[in-house]
Amino acid sequence: MFNIFIISLNNVNFSAIFIISTTWIIYLNFFLRRVAKIKNKKWLSVLSKIYGFLVFIFIISFIIIEGLLIFNISQFKEAKDIEKMDYVLVLGAGLDGEKVGNVLKSRLDQAIKYYKLNNKTNIIVSGGQGKDEIISEAEAMYRYLIENGVNPNQIIKEDKATTTLENIKFSKEILKNRGDEDKKVLIVTNEFHLYRAMIIGDMLGIKNEGLASKTPIKIRVNYMIREYTTIIIDVLRTSIYKIKSC
Repeated sequence: MFNIFIISLNNVNFSAIFIISTTWIIYLNFFLRRVAKIKNKKWLSVLSKIYGFLVFIFIISFIIIEGLLIFNISQFKEAKDIEKMDYVLVLGAGLDGEKVGNVLKSRLDQAIKYYKLNNKTNIIVSGGQGKDEIISEAEAMYRYLIENGVNPNQIIKEDKATTTLENIKFSKEILKNRGDEDKKVLIVTNEFHLYRAMIIGDMLGIKNEGLASKTPIKIRVNYMIREYTTIIIDVLRTSIYKIKSC
């Protein structure tokens, strides 16, 4: 009944699957402890303790990461409060045909808001072409920015990236090729995604600030829960990339 209730609230999305899976993980911990006590087997007792320790680490790490995510979201600045920077980096998201989707539109609108306050800045639009996409995300973003008054000479397309790590990595290469590797970059993405993007930026040695676009609360909760796993995965990916680059 609990599983059905969670699905009815969230539909079949990541947060629903995560909550249900976590419930069963915790239940299995109590089940193993009970079986170990009844059977009085040493190996079962050891197994239940190891599993219980892993569950404890999982719960504590989830609380810490989500807490940091929520704290950082509360600290993000508005466009008008951010210093003038030479570069804005807008991270890609899904398209609607050849048009930007709602999530990506919200990111671009924030970039445009900042551009109107600092029209000397250059805007890097980063996003490759997915298997189900007609054009690259970078191209769709480029068109949207021009339609909304941004000078095309100030837009730089990065159209190879398919992950957040690649967004940051390939954009850093653009800055390096332009002799601007030491310039501070304003990263623009949704609030649930910005913390991870800035961590990757820090790890790759990019001086950065963040500008967040807002997401409807129901969608945001799902993505914030998903960030627990994606932050861990991307930190590991970035660490491996840095080691291999040395």
